[in-house]
Amino acid sequence: MLEPGRIGGCEWTERKNYSACGKSGTASIETTKALASVFAVSPDELQLSQKLENVTFHFICKYTWLFTFALSSLFFGLWIVDILIPTLKGADFNQQYEIHGNFRYLDFGGISFFVGFLCLALNVFVEYLNKKIN
Repeated sequence: MLEPGRIGGCEWTERKNYSACGKSGTASIETTKALASVFAVSPDELQLSQKLENVTFHFICKYTWLFTFALSSLFFGLWIVDILIPTLKGADFNQQYEIHGNFRYLDFGGISFFVGFLCLALNVFVEYLNKKIN
């Protein structure tokens, strides 16, 4: 059971919506408090409206490195399955590349791995700047 209290200079009770306090959100105080505790932010921060571009940029910064590392893993895995294993079984290395259209698995895998590290560094830098600003 929630007790009455104050959040951000606004009186609230268990049944009162946070939006009734002049905030832009429509979530109940229970929902707002639960989300705030999970994501370690204040309930006021959850009620702030952010521009779509800002949210999209943060989403891209946060998760692009995962995509690039997954792509890198896919290229390395395909190289192992399509080139390395047949070569170890006695096939000609150059012929294996010709069979697969001279696709450069290791080149693309290495490039995507490097881009993944760049994206991860960008993510860490953006998070650092966000914490420094707040």
